[in-house]
Amino acid sequence: MKKSYTIKDLIFLFLGHIWWIVCAAVVGAAGTFLVSSYVIPQQFQSNISMYVKNSEKQNQEQQGINNNDLTVSKSLVSTYIVILNNDVVMDEVGNQLAKEYTEEELSHYFTLKNGKVTDTSLKACFSMTAVDETEVLKITATTQNAELSASLCNIMADVAPEFLIRVVGAGSVEKIGDAKIYDTPVSPNVTKNTAIGFAAGAMLAILVILVIDFFDNTIKDSSELGEHFQKPMIGEIQSIGGKVKKKDRGTSADRKRKLIYHNSDLPFSILETYKALRSSLNFLVSTSENKIVAVTSASPNEGKSVTVANLATAISETDKTVLLIDADMRKPVQHKNFQVSNKLGLSNVITDASLLDEALHQNVTGTLDLLTAGTIPPNPSELLASKQMAELLDKLKEKYDIILIDCAPVNVVSDVAGMANSIAGVVMVVHYGTTTYAEAEDAVKQLELANCNVLGFVLNEVVHKHSAGYYSNYKYKYKYKYDYQYRTEPSETKSTETAAAEAEADAKHIEGEKQA
Repeated sequence: MKKSYTIKDLIFLFLGHIWWIVCAAVVGAAGTFLVSSYVIPQQFQSNISMYVKNSEKQNQEQQGINNNDLTVSKSLVSTYIVILNNDVVMDEVGNQLAKEYTEEELSHYFTLKNGKVTDTSLKACFSMTAVDETEVLKITATTQNAELSASLCNIMADVAPEFLIRVVGAGSVEKIGDAKIYDTPVSPNVTKNTAIGFAAGAMLAILVILVIDFFDNTIKDSSELGEHFQKPMIGEIQSIGGKVKKKDRGTSADRKRKLIYHNSDLPFSILETYKALRSSLNFLVSTSENKIVAVTSASPNEGKSVTVANLATAISETDKTVLLIDADMRKPVQHKNFQVSNKLGLSNVITDASLLDEALHQNVTGTLDLLTAGTIPPNPSELLASKQMAELLDKLKEKYDIILIDCAPVNVVSDVAGMANSIAGVVMVVHYGTTTYAEAEDAVKQLELANCNVLGFVLNEVVHKHSAGYYSNYKYKYKYKYDYQYRTEPSETKSTETAAAEAEADAKHIEGEKQA
């Protein structure tokens, strides 16, 4: 869950969901357009102006009008507005309206009671105000019928003088012309409402995206992941694209399209990320005598089997001898990934060490040897924690430069814990946007309780939606990683020198590919 956002975070977040925002805005605009055009009834307005006079002398041309007269007239306007909104006046307007229209016609536009238009419905039609704080009173009527609006204005103008003079006893009003019929509706404003709907749809989408992202506890940032667990980020594996349904994730077809082995369609950038991952892993284990590394994940279908298979293949392209062991005896897949037999494998060798040579699939690609899971046993955890397994690993590490073990997910079974004393450490594979921090925390805690050294994390299926292209983004990361490794103080050990040479070779390979 995010605790805070920067402007950059918000921009990237909204750009990443720009089509959702655009669709919501278009739906909002279309909805308000349809409602405004076909649901909300049209309203028509008409108005009439009345001049308020303080005394009869204002009619006399021979006498001037002083400022005091105008001030009194202005104050009378406010008084007249209050009087004209009185129920008595509205009753009279209703009576006059009934003389011009039938009860059936009025029932379409007003609320009727005992055959008469109610005062409340009439008041809702009228709007009275002084024009720019002058002594001119403007009466506006709004109804669903243009002719009816003009009639209301004219009736009010005719009724008003009698009531005003009788009640106030001072001043008078004079109608300035008659109300006109305007056939152009004043409401609804379709253009304005459509624009408001567009903006409202976009804002609603932005709000929903922000709320969902705020409460999203899945891992989507490698730097945050490393800081959260205080563990190094060994690498990021870019998503190769193509939407895969959750139920299809981890299936044979899904794995094969992501494998380096016999796959010419894998993007160049993906190949380079595994070479960078290879270099990072070499440096992590370069100072350790034990070169056995277990690769696991918190939960199933996070891509750890494909990751370890591709990592082993990438290492086999160097001069190092590498062994890949499929220790996931419940759901073994490495024999399918490399298209070899699983008749004999790890489970068989643990019970009978003499079968090792027969069970090993040598040089499946480059210098990579593969030991499949073998016959699925009833007690995988006990076999992996057995003395025979420890002795097997001791024997194999003398033969290979590095050994990678594909282990079952930590939060499902405790297989990897049984090998804690035999391995250099564990690499955790987490799936971008799927693995939650809670799941990763549970896995790390279990590994630490078993005294397993968590070497770091690999963020798998990363989606970079906002870079100028993944390759350009990748070049920057790779160059930084290489420079950092190259400038570290050289160790006297042969493994460190070899790792530095591999990193330099990888950098030259990138330059060669670019020139090509």
